[in-house]
Order: sequence, then structure tokens, then C-alpha cells
Amino acid sequence: NGPVVGSDTLVDSIRTIRADRSIKAIILRVDSPGGSSVASDVIWRELRLTAEGAIARPVVASMSDLAASGGYYISMAADAIVAQPSTLTGSIGIYAGKIVLGGTYEKLGMSIEPLSEGKNADMYSPVRPFNESERAKLDEQLEAFYTQFVDKVAESRKMSPQDVDAVARGRVWTGRQAKEIGLVDELGGLDRAVAIAKERAKIPASEDVELVVYPRKKSLYQLLSESFGIEARLGGPEQLLRASDRRAIGVLSAPWRLFREGEPLALMPYVIVR
Repeated sequence: NGPVVGSDTLVDSIRTIRADRSIKAIILRVDSPGGSSVASDVIWRELRLTAEGAIARPVVASMSDLAASGGYYISMAADAIVAQPSTLTGSIGIYAGKIVLGGTYEKLGMSIEPLSEGKNADMYSPVRPFNESERAKLDEQLEAFYTQFVDKVAESRKMSPQDVDAVARGRVWTGRQAKEIGLVDELGGLDRAVAIAKERAKIPASEDVELVVYPRKKSLYQLLSESFGIEARLGGPEQLLRASDRRAIGVLSAPWRLFREGEPLALMPYVIVR
């Protein structure tokens, strides 16, 4: 119901589904270039708990225009992956960084004095670039997540980590190419995903089924409340500025406020988050 899906919201929906015995299978519809690595892993885990739980439900991933990086990560939780021939997928990789605003704050007449304790505690400070120690720590974190990403793909797709790495490293594939290299199972749209889900749930192909959509649609009140909530969350040094300046900073920083500070991103490169 918006430009992004949050792990907290989606996990709540998955748990609701898991508690509902009338739901016989799950189709994960993915149209995403990725996002937070932490959120991707949380969603993946919840889907696997559902697929392997006491009341196991088949999980089928249906890829739309995009299912890259974090979008592919959550798709790995499915028992079968269906993609369109022109779907952009793969982009198995991770990156991280920060926007340094120290010079901007100075131009606005603002002075920030950080207070921290412990090595690398202040590594994500927006006032200055990374130093050598912090950059080494960031590289270590990224390598650890990338290795985990590759290992999970290898386990999910019954491939060796070496074979996965050969098609990973951030490379983007079409759905047709992804099927040829083993990253997806079948080509097709949502109808094909429904057919596979019915087959795996042992529902006759001729039997009609009801498709229940999660997360539930938000009310107008919820949408308006969330819109005003974003403005209310602007805090810190920005509050010392004029309203017009705060709005300008809010617009510029909006994409980065979608993610928690210091999170690496499993996000397809060259995508503008609006």
C-alpha cells in the first residue's frame, strides 16, 4: 500500500497467515529492487518458519518487473520461484555508505559536536567521512553479509557457493537468463504461480480458490496519519532551522530515512528511491 514495504508490517502479515488454517499456500508477489539487508533477512526467516512449521504451507515466489538484491533474497524463502522472461532479478550483492553533511551544516550556521565512546562507535556520523579503521570495519560487515547471501542462495537453489558467486557480485539478469543459470524455476506470471501453489498444496487444478491479499489495505485515516507522522519525526539539529529549510532537508533526506541508520543495503544499483 505504498512505495516500500517494511519488515515489521510484512512479518505481522506472515504471522497472521501462519495462524489461519484456512490459508493453504502463500504466493509472495515481489516487485522490488531491494532495500535494507536486515529487513530482507527478517522477512526471509519468517517465510521459512511458515514453510517449515508444524502446519507447513507451500510458498511460491512470483516475480514482477523487479526482484533484485533484497527482492531476490526474500524470494529464496520460496519452495519455487516464478519469473517473467523480462523480470530483472539477481543483483546478489550488498553495499553501504553514508552521506556526509558536515559542510552543509556549516553553510547553514550549525555546529555539531559528537560525543561517543568506543572504537568505531561514531563511524556513521554524518559530519565526516569514514576513517581507515571504520572503512575496514565496514568492509568486514559487508563481506560477512555477502557470504551469508551467497550461502543461502546456494542452499536454496541446490548450487555450490562457487557457482553462485560466479553469477552474483551484483550482476543483474533477466528472468529468462535467471532460469538458464538456475536462479529461478519457471517462467510465467501470477497465474502460473497460483497453479504451482495449488499443485503443491494438493488442491485440484480445476478447483476454484480465493486469493486473500496481505497486507490488508490501509484506511484513509491510516494513510493520513502516517503522512503527518513523517513530518513529526524530523528532529535533532533541523529543529533549529526555519520551517522552509526543514522542509528542504526533509525532502533531500527522505530516501535515507526509509532505512535504519547504519544498515547496509541489499539494493539493486542505480535505482533512485523516491
